[in-house]
Amino acid sequence: MKRILSRYVIVSTLMVFTTSLFAQNQSFENAFDTLSIDGQFEHLYRRSNTFEEYKVISISGYNLLKKNSQDSILQYKQDADSHLQEIATLKSNLTSSNTEIEKLQAELTSSQQAKDSMSFIGIEVSKGAYNAIMWGIIICLASVSVVLFSLFNRGHRVVKETKNRLAEVQEDLETLRKNALVREQKLARELMDFKLKNKSSR
Repeated sequence: MKRILSRYVIVSTLMVFTTSLFAQNQSFENAFDTLSIDGQFEHLYRRSNTFEEYKVISISGYNLLKKNSQDSILQYKQDADSHLQEIATLKSNLTSSNTEIEKLQAELTSSQQAKDSMSFIGIEVSKGAYNAIMWGIIICLASVSVVLFSLFNRGHRVVKETKNRLAEVQEDLETLRKNALVREQKLARELMDFKLKNKSSR
């Protein structure tokens, strides 16, 4: 009878422990889903037990926080790569726009030099008609130049904003990496100290 009772107590204890561990893991997952990395660190700290001047943290909570931190760092890296690709595309577009502007400027110069000539495509025309045709070409080229220059300015502004965003992302990524490393090292030291203290107390 005592053996049966003892087995029942052991099984009940294991069931309660397993249920408690599952509930704690589920609690961490539910809380971490709505928190930032800093918030997750703070939540894990608050939920950890205190032993003298040390904090005893949950291994499952630590592993979940580590995974979330690595996922965030990976996301920042992917965003940075995406911004770099955008910058490369904008640089290519700017180069193409500059080439087109230089070409139009050369055509405009050639048109202005031809104004003094009264021959148009090998045909003699009146000065009024000649001037009207030339001015029409010049106005069209000037309009295209203004449009391309506007596109160039907009592209330059986009490149500048993208560089600023990339610098902010890189700065945030570096800060997050440093903070995560420091906290991970601190937690590892605290865990090691706790284990050593338990060994020495035995």
